[in-house]
Amino acid sequence: MVTNPEVCRALWDKFTVRRNVTDLWEFRDCFQKHFRNAPHFVLLEDEQGVLGLLPLSYLEEKDKYVLFPGETWNGKTWLERTPLYMRDPDILGDLLDAAPERTYLRYLECDESALIPHLELDEIGYLFHPPEIGFDMKNYFQRFVWKKLKAVKKEIEAMLAPGCSWHINCLTDYDIMVDMSLTSFGKSSYFYDSRFTEGFREVLRLLSRNGWLRMVSLEIGGKTVAVDMAAVYKGAYVVMLGGTDPEFRGVAKAMNMQHLEFACEQQLSRVDFLCGDFHWKKLWHLDPQPLYKYVSPALKAEEAAVQEISPEADYALPPSETALAAR
Repeated sequence: MVTNPEVCRALWDKFTVRRNVTDLWEFRDCFQKHFRNAPHFVLLEDEQGVLGLLPLSYLEEKDKYVLFPGETWNGKTWLERTPLYMRDPDILGDLLDAAPERTYLRYLECDESALIPHLELDEIGYLFHPPEIGFDMKNYFQRFVWKKLKAVKKEIEAMLAPGCSWHINCLTDYDIMVDMSLTSFGKSSYFYDSRFTEGFREVLRLLSRNGWLRMVSLEIGGKTVAVDMAAVYKGAYVVMLGGTDPEFRGVAKAMNMQHLEFACEQQLSRVDFLCGDFHWKKLWHLDPQPLYKYVSPALKAEEAAVQEISPEADYALPPSETALAAR
């Protein structure tokens, strides 16, 4: 078990495959600065060197181990698809067996052919793959029933009447997004926790400095009515957070279309709308991908005991307030 922060960073930088912007230590450190959970990296070694790496954080207030940096909201972490280093994929079971007995890992990406008894279904991630439609939105529209598509386009056209404008990377719109989220979700908003508000603000600055930020804002009648915070990294586009003015119903459809059109225009490899089984993601015919979780035997027993005492106990983790949740 490695707990020295500098050694943990060295291990992360050496062994983590950086496919997504969230795989960067610098990205995760934006949350570490504010949550300050103690890192506990599980390192498996053999005579050939490092065999596997499981990057964990210890949540003292919950007496629980989660994936680094442990940016928890209402008992659950936010970051998805945390990569686990394994020299040989077959050692996943050994790596999980080496985890502390109170470990709860979420949003693990795993090939279904490689599933092991340790893992169970968590939530569904939703992706859009522009190459599959030849980067042509006309091909994407063929996924829709014609009448439904017509209604969506009509609503967007009415929303984008003369007098509206798009703004890209207006950093001051971050606070507008926060306010809209708090107005819509109240205590259920991630931003109700100041650690998330400031952690995401650090992310905003990191993305902006490196040219990875795409913050999209829609202004109607001189008022900013929707803001989405996204990132482009290595040809992948992830829509992380969004906020909409509740007085402008349907504005989310215009935002969604903007993201999809941008991805096709830029010939990006994929768009990740994150987890959360919100109705709109199915209606927009995004590609579902199951993500998995690992719950240690000790926590499983604890969870079962709580449910036995009260079937309606608020122990189960709540649905994710991911990107565009209000929609």
